[in-house]
Amino acid sequence: MSEANIDANAGSVAPTPPPPPTPAATPASREPDHFRRVLTIWVVLSVIGMVACIFLLPYILPPTASNLGSVDNFTIVLLTVLAIPVALFVFVFLAYSMFAFRVRERPREDALPLKPRPMLQVGFLGITSVLCLFLIIYGLVAYYQEASAAPANPLVVQVTGQQWTWTFYYPQYGVSSQGQVLELPVNRAVQFVVTSKDVLHGFAVRTLGVRVDANPGQVTTTPYTTPTAIGQYPVVCVELCGLYHSYMWSSLKVVDQSTFNSWITSQGGHP
Repeated sequence: MSEANIDANAGSVAPTPPPPPTPAATPASREPDHFRRVLTIWVVLSVIGMVACIFLLPYILPPTASNLGSVDNFTIVLLTVLAIPVALFVFVFLAYSMFAFRVRERPREDALPLKPRPMLQVGFLGITSVLCLFLIIYGLVAYYQEASAAPANPLVVQVTGQQWTWTFYYPQYGVSSQGQVLELPVNRAVQFVVTSKDVLHGFAVRTLGVRVDANPGQVTTTPYTTPTAIGQYPVVCVELCGLYHSYMWSSLKVVDQSTFNSWITSQGGHP
């Protein structure tokens, strides 16, 4: 082949086509807004949990028969409602991360470095600080109201714990309860003066909102509580105090004033 033919054939070779342009990312292939997703899930679950707590928890808690018992139940509901979004904030973000960012094989490259967001940090610290401040103020106000209450003609009951029984003494009438029964009149404020003869006990009347340690050699005075419903309720020890701790329980009987006066007379006292 002559050099002219070679040059002619070389000149007729088609040029290499340019690479096709990279297609633009479609909306379906874009990375979803994970923060907005998880925030929406958190808000929805928090609202559902708080509403369910407000409506269902009063039916789960034990009934109350005093002003302090009602305050206790309200406080439990309030703290639970406030705790639900805080707990779900952790659980929802953790669960979403486990499912949305999971990989089947071992990662071969490092993740993107985390960049601090000042507003996110300020918001988290601000919300938690407000919650803590609210709880402190609420507790101090409630404690002040209980401690400063001074009702007229309150009943004083001296409670002594010993393995494994309770003794109830009424110093205003000079009588002690027989048969481990705590007798109280309805709608009359009562204050318990609690101590122990041997080991640590826990005097608790859940219906009245009373729970206090009975320490040997020490006297503890409870806030005033007023029984508001006639009935019979349990009195238990809530501190492990020995072999028969679970049998250290008594009965509280809330009766009308005339029945209480008759009971005091039957015990040898003078109402």
